[in-house]
Amino acid sequence: MPSPSRPLRVGFYIFFPGGGIGRYTHRLMTALGRRDEVAVEALCTPDYEWAHADGYATWDGLARLSHNIPTLRRWRFLKGQFVNPKRAIEHARTAALDVLHLANINHLSFPYWRPKVERANVRVVASAHDVKRGKSILSRRWEDRQLKAFYRFADALFVHSEYQVRELSAFAGVPEERIHVVPHGPYTHGAVNSSQRALRQHWDLPTGRRVALFFGKLRDGKNLEGLLRAQARTDPRPYLVVAGPEDGRHHGVDHYQRLAGELGLADDVRFLPRRLDDDEVGALFTAADWVALPYDESFTSQSGVLNVAAHYERPVLVSSAPVLRETVDTCDIGVACSGDTPAALADGIAALHRRLATGHRHAFETYRERFGWAENASRTLTVYHSLLS
Repeated sequence: MPSPSRPLRVGFYIFFPGGGIGRYTHRLMTALGRRDEVAVEALCTPDYEWAHADGYATWDGLARLSHNIPTLRRWRFLKGQFVNPKRAIEHARTAALDVLHLANINHLSFPYWRPKVERANVRVVASAHDVKRGKSILSRRWEDRQLKAFYRFADALFVHSEYQVRELSAFAGVPEERIHVVPHGPYTHGAVNSSQRALRQHWDLPTGRRVALFFGKLRDGKNLEGLLRAQARTDPRPYLVVAGPEDGRHHGVDHYQRLAGELGLADDVRFLPRRLDDDEVGALFTAADWVALPYDESFTSQSGVLNVAAHYERPVLVSSAPVLRETVDTCDIGVACSGDTPAALADGIAALHRRLATGHRHAFETYRERFGWAENASRTLTVYHSLLS
């Protein structure tokens, strides 16, 4: 246990140099770094996206994963499953860290690095952003077994909702008292100083219609197809902006453009199939009336898109995906649909449009208070101290 004369030393193991989990971890570390009783360090790769951020230190001793050649990139990823946990554990030992907090869990190689971390005299905790893995790396049976073993091994686990507490406990047999809810905080992409009307003119968006935004990588599980079919059933129809890059393993823009044409939506949908700069993200959210998250009901994670919408005070339409629905039910920042079908989504769109027409006040301020980064850092620190007391 750290002495009263020195701060608690925490290292965050971050396997990937960027991405959604990286952004979340960066924001949490920044909030923790504002507390005098803790010293935070990112254990990361040399190309970590937030390497020079204020508020926490970085140790970039993990093996780099990125490479221009896909075959070598896959090899580095697989090799990193073994090399990087070992490097992080060795650093935790030599730096006398009190807590090793895993932002990413290399469960594939857990039997390899488990003996090393058991000898390191450090508490091990992890953020389980996704309780289960959607895809396996080599063997689903082996990886599920090792992921469950890690969950049972960890001193504490963090999730984003009460639903995930129950999901993790049922999946791995972990007592619920070792699983702690730390919500996902709001995301900002910078201040926006233009009016909504000016932004719509800039993006060539209609000024006399409701404008909805579907944002992020195009992946099948996000149910854009269901949203387009719901849009076609809605009267009056919203204008939909679909912004985000393609993912090569999923349907691309051509598929959704064809579907929009078949549904008679060719003039009602704008596709921006690329990664947007930060200033563009803030501007596009501000230009929209609401944000669509029609994800498949099987989606059990929290969404960074929802938290960008919360920052820019844009109400959300969510499907019956349990974590998203729990968020909206807990704090009124939008409409939760009865399902993920086109009919259920269309009913949700109509309900959200009625709210907008009557000037409904969504609880964005309450959301930021309850799920802000300062609160998340406080909850996380409470768990650290309970493990070391």
